[in-house]
Order: sequence, then C-alpha cells, then structure tokens
Amino acid sequence: MKQSLAGFSMNKETVIGEGYALLHQYSTNIILPLLAKTGTTISTVELTTCGLISDLLTGKEGASSYFILGITPYTSEMKIKLGISKELLVHDGPGTVSSQTARELAEKIRLYAKSDIGLAETGMLPTDFHQRRTRKRAGEVFMAISTKSNTTSFKFELTSDLPRLLMRHEIAWNVLSILETFLASDSLPLR
Repeated sequence: MKQSLAGFSMNKETVIGEGYALLHQYSTNIILPLLAKTGTTISTVELTTCGLISDLLTGKEGASSYFILGITPYTSEMKIKLGISKELLVHDGPGTVSSQTARELAEKIRLYAKSDIGLAETGMLPTDFHQRRTRKRAGEVFMAISTKSNTTSFKFELTSDLPRLLMRHEIAWNVLSILETFLASDSLPLR
C-alpha cells in the first residue's frame, strides 16, 4: 500500500481527488485499526498539512475512542501560546521547520491532551523564496512522535514539484506511513 502520490499522471483535479481517496483508504484500512488494536489515543499538531491528518484519523465512526485533539497553530504567536520556546522560532535559531520544533510540539500536545501519542509535523511548502528569509528548502519536512517514555523525530524530503495542496497530501502520506511503522512495532513505548 505504501506508494507515493507524486507518480500520478492525471490532471490536477483528478490527482487531488484520487490522492485524498488513497489517503482516506490507507488511514481507514491500516492506521485506524492499528490505533484500535493497541488501544492508543493520539493528538496532533499540523503546521503544513493544516488539519488533513486529523481529518484522516477521524474518518471512521468511533474516532473519539482514540483521537483526542488536533490543532494547527499556524502563527509563531500561537506556537508560543502552546508552549514552544521563542528561541526555537527565531531566524537565528532552529526555526519552525526543524526537528527541535517538531519534538516540542509533539510533547506539548501529548501532555496538554493527555493522550498516549503526540504527533507533530512541520515543513516548508512551495512559496516565493525571494521574499522570505529562510535557509529551509521546499519539501523539507520534520515530524515527531511523543510518548510518555520517548520522543522520536524524523526528517524526510519531498523532491517532487507538486503544488501546495498535493504537497500536503504527500506529507500526510509520509506521516501516516511513519505512524504505521511506529504503531506496528512490537516494542511500542506508550506508557
């Protein structure tokens, strides 16, 4: 089932619809049963997917038994209100798009929601880089999964030249794939 959404050769509207359908099917048939089987609760912070992962995790009846909270703190002010240190978000620091920020976001949402897992993702979507001061590249994405005993971060880079909406789909696909591996591991460090 693991495949990239970038390989589609249909028109943009078809790809968007097909991409969402594949994501929904993957979440419904693979991720949600793993959450139910392990009895794991999850909360999410999404900076680039803007709620898409939360949407996919709640696409089945009974989602409230495992899905606790999903937020999209898009501005630095909201990230700071969530408890992210200001030093992480300054231009001379790691910045919003970093493993440190993903880790803090995952830990903060897990603690706030009192869920077994806190999942956070942050990345750089395509934009006009001539108008921005950043060292980050489009397609650079960090995510973190936090449990009571451990927080693990991951980095992946998307090399395709997808438009913003399809880039969000591709990020969600990668995040769900990493979550699947994490939930399916025999040594799930939840409690």
